[in-house]
Amino acid sequence: MKNEPVYLLIWLIGLFVLIGIVLAVVRTLVTKDTIGYDKRITWQKRDWEEEREQNGN
Repeated sequence: MKNEPVYLLIWLIGLFVLIGIVLAVVRTLVTKDTIGYDKRITWQKRDWEEEREQNGN
C-alpha cells in the first residue's frame, strides 16, 4: 500500500516519455516528408538571374 504512489509516478513518467518519443518521431517524419514534397513539387528549378534581368531589377 505504501508503494502505490511510487508505482503510479513511475508509470506516469514512462507514459510521458513514450508519448514524447512518438511525438518526436512523428514530427521528424512530417518535416522530412514536407521538405521532400516542397523540393519535388513546389520549388521548381528556376533561373533567377534571367528573371531579374527580364523584370528590370
